Amino acid sequence: MYSFGDPRHVLNGEIWLPTPLLPATSIGDRLGINLWLKREDCTPIGSFKIRGALVAMSSMKDQVQSTGVIVASAGNYGLAIAVAGQRYNVKVTVVLPKTANPSKIDRILLSGAELIQYGEDFDEAKDYARIRSENLEIPYWEDGVIEEMALGSSTIADEILLHSASWDYVLVPVGNGSLIKGISSVFKERSPNTIIVGLVSDAAPSMGYAFQNKPWDESQAPSTIGDGLSVRVPIMNMIHHLQNTVDEIWMVQESLLLPAVRALIELEQMMVEPSAAVTVAAMVERQTTLKGKTVAAILTGAHLNSLLLRRTINIDSLL
Repeated sequence: MYSFGDPRHVLNGEIWLPTPLLPATSIGDRLGINLWLKREDCTPIGSFKIRGALVAMSSMKDQVQSTGVIVASAGNYGLAIAVAGQRYNVKVTVVLPKTANPSKIDRILLSGAELIQYGEDFDEAKDYARIRSENLEIPYWEDGVIEEMALGSSTIADEILLHSASWDYVLVPVGNGSLIKGISSVFKERSPNTIIVGLVSDAAPSMGYAFQNKPWDESQAPSTIGDGLSVRVPIMNMIHHLQNTVDEIWMVQESLLLPAVRALIELEQMMVEPSAAVTVAAMVERQTTLKGKTVAAILTGAHLNSLLLRRTINIDSLL
């Protein structure tokens, strides 16, 4: 699919690609939406991040073979870089906040990466990783800054458009922004009438406020259960890019995330993490806007920890 000169060519031949793009008729019929779910929970690490991580590690492995790299993550990005490092024999150090998902911690350790837990949220972990990088002279790869992460994410848009060019909306969960940057860049070039919408939780609103040029309190720690949405300090270069390629960012009620997880389990037999289920929560909130439309929603990850799973079982479905 991709030429040898394209950094994305490293994904050619991956047997798990393309990930499934499946009609969600049970949820779609209830909402009056022609709904399709892009199953990025079906990658080898249960997250879309592996696409960009493989592109990044393949492109820059020679530069970091002797030093290794250090990254900070809420979980999925660190896991992706760790697994990519294992493939290309590059040492990876992952800094996670103390609140990180235990299943992601276990997977990172299995990859052979060094794992450090520091701070109460993702941005505190980032600050520590930067300092460690400078002190030890180890390259720091920041998600949202490393261009290869967005390049990897752009292959998701290629796969969606290969299925059909007739999409009214694409709904994309937003963390640091690499996912929606990659997807929106492709759609704006090849399907400019498709409306690209980013989704954040109202318990972690900084990316939404920054996109809308509204003030926000950087000292206010996110309180979302969606760790992939948990951003306190946006990367402003990313925000400026998204303002040129993304149509809207919707803030979704945090209280709807677990009921949306339950809806996906009950109605579509899919178990995903809250950061992915934000798409369903958004569709319920914006049902009037989306009714009658053809919608692709990105399910970003599969890591639902056991505590949240127990809570999910004891609540009502969103639909």
